[in-house]
Amino acid sequence: MKKNLITLLRLPLILALYPLWIFYLAVMNLERARDAGTLTPHARALGMPLLYLGLLLDFLYNVVVLTVLFLELPRELLVTARVSRHKKDGRGFRKALATWFCVNLLDPYDPDGCHCK
Repeated sequence: MKKNLITLLRLPLILALYPLWIFYLAVMNLERARDAGTLTPHARALGMPLLYLGLLLDFLYNVVVLTVLFLELPRELLVTARVSRHKKDGRGFRKALATWFCVNLLDPYDPDGCHCK
């Protein structure tokens, strides 16, 4: 019962990450186009502000939302570095949560297939 309550309480925080995930998907798509040689100068110009806004959101979400989700202050500046650390070296719920983020939301959409190092 307690585990279900904790999961239920974290759900709004996970849903709050949705805007950041949309930015992530957009930037990964721009990276794919760049790597394929199909990113036009106009698309690059339009995408650069998206990249910088995404980095700002990434930092803010890491400091605020992930601090609550992981019940710890951040050691890293960005979400990916934090979840990568927990996936690699974490324990318990932190490792499980980080692995879930990497497997379901980050790695499948990275052009290299492995966003969480």
